[in-house]
Amino acid sequence: MPRKIVIIGANAAGVDAASAARKTDRKAEITLITREKLGAYSRCGLPFVIGGHIPSFEDLIVYPPSYYRMMKLNLKLETEAKEIDTTKRVVEVEGKEGTESIEFDTLILATGARAFVPPIKGVDKEGVFSLRTIDDGKAIVKAMEKAKSAVVIGAGFIGLETAVA
Repeated sequence: MPRKIVIIGANAAGVDAASAARKTDRKAEITLITREKLGAYSRCGLPFVIGGHIPSFEDLIVYPPSYYRMMKLNLKLETEAKEIDTTKRVVEVEGKEGTESIEFDTLILATGARAFVPPIKGVDKEGVFSLRTIDDGKAIVKAMEKAKSAVVIGAGFIGLETAVA
């Protein structure tokens, strides 16, 4: 019976884990789960699309759909892990296709980071963004069409690159 590997997170760490698992076990059933609409892409490139140095967000995609097919990886887009039962070895997920239970022998958590939003007044207002996903980047680009000025809070690489954009 093939080993069942479930990976929550389908960006850099998740896809690397899936690829490594595939190389060591050709018969494993490998499932990647992500809330996003696309598979792995270069998050570091988001500010460069916003600034116009890279033509489109789709140019940031690292692994096209053909890669997942070639590697026999089951990529579940727009799907969220709602509950993990380590005793029963099951992940409950909810996505476009409804609710589903996915059994696992091995579970890998590769969920990455989350954009830090400082606890300051007004961060919940319209026109305030964090930059972590392609959808965040698209919302910022849309807001830039009407905006006359912007403030960037964040001194990490993404914040600095976004300020330059």
